[in-house]
Parts: sequence; structure tokens; C-alpha cells
Amino acid sequence: MLDTKDYIKKVKSLPCLVCGQHPVDPDHLDHRGSTGKGETITNTFVDYSCVPLCRGHHSERHTLGVKKFQDKYRINLWREAHTILRRYFVE
Repeated sequence: MLDTKDYIKKVKSLPCLVCGQHPVDPDHLDHRGSTGKGETITNTFVDYSCVPLCRGHHSERHTLGVKKFQDKYRINLWREAHTILRRYFVE
């Protein structure tokens, strides 16, 4: 069974990708849906597509959308999510 609780905990320990501040929210790039449950396996939320953003940048990302946010800050959120995921499994 997949369980990403430890992975999300790791993402929360990282600094904001934009400003380097703490604390951060794990910003889910795959939509979780209005219930907040997203895709589940045996009622466990599975998500390896989140990135660390402080509350301000997390809110701004939702307001602007991914493309405008990435253009504004010259960042590729999916590439960052992939890098974080690779490092998580290597450590």
C-alpha cells in the first residue's frame, strides 16, 4: 500500500521554493478535489506531486494558476516536485 504521509512531512520540512521561508504548505500540483481526499488507495491519500510554498506564495499560486505563477517567478513547479521526489527516495 502506498502512503505518502512521510513524503508530505518531508516536503513540509523544506523552505519555500520562492522566498526560502518557513513554515510551508505542501502545494499539491495534482488536484485533490473539493473534498480534499483526491485519489485514494484504501482511504489513504496518495500524492507525490507537492512542492513547498509558504502560505503567501501558496495562496498566490492558486490565484494566478500554475503557468502565470511559474512565469512570474521563473520556476518550473513540476521539475521542482520531481527533484524533491528523487532526493526523497535517494536519502
